[in-house]
Amino acid sequence: MKFLLLFGHASIVYSFATKKGGFGAASTAAKTKKKTIKKKETPSFATATKPAGDNVPQENALVVRRYPILDQVANSQFMGSFLIDDESIIDGMMKLFDDAVPIRGVVSTQSSAVPIVDKSVKDSFETSVLPNDPRPEWKNYLRVLKACAGLYVQDYPYSAAYGAWSLISRTNIQRYPPSGGYKTFHTERTGAGEPEGSRHLVFMTYLNDVTDQGGTEFIHQNITIQPVKGLTLIWPADWTFTHRGVPSPTQEKTIATGWFNFLP
Repeated sequence: MKFLLLFGHASIVYSFATKKGGFGAASTAAKTKKKTIKKKETPSFATATKPAGDNVPQENALVVRRYPILDQVANSQFMGSFLIDDESIIDGMMKLFDDAVPIRGVVSTQSSAVPIVDKSVKDSFETSVLPNDPRPEWKNYLRVLKACAGLYVQDYPYSAAYGAWSLISRTNIQRYPPSGGYKTFHTERTGAGEPEGSRHLVFMTYLNDVTDQGGTEFIHQNITIQPVKGLTLIWPADWTFTHRGVPSPTQEKTIATGWFNFLP
């Protein structure tokens, strides 16, 4: 009798000789040859690719560094935290918002498939920037965002091993007034429709300090990240990182947030 046991990519065949009276090999049982199956190679960390062919700048070439806020949190696996030290880049993103004519943030609810303004769910003012926007404030931010993505790939090489991905959709700059926020728990991928269906990673940069609550709560990780100017988080887009914004009763919060999508 043969039993086929699967361990990852390797298949191992065990042969047992049987006869009437029990399980096991008797001395008179015919011997069977063990079949050897060559173990398949799996991608190594060293061969993991960089995201989408982007020329990710080196860590020491820019004012971007790992931020140890998550180091002591056991449940923060697959989250990355990085600090953009050059405040002029963050101020430039604030300028993009202040120069725009922001609109009210909208959400889709169970009772309405059409996005609507519902301040009990999301109370925000927003503007968007496309990946190819020519303004220098955006280009400076995009440069350091790529550096953050490069550090994330260094920490989690397999995030870039299974398909090319890049920034292909809008980045939202959102301002939450006092007592505002995206107040309900949500995730960044809720179905197969595009562009949600191809979302791979989420990024979010805090554009100002908030000291009176106002953090981002990740329910399964049981952590709340307090906004620090220039702090950039990157995490996977799925339900495992369900999160919400904690309103600040007294302070505004402004963020830049968007997604890295798998390429077609």
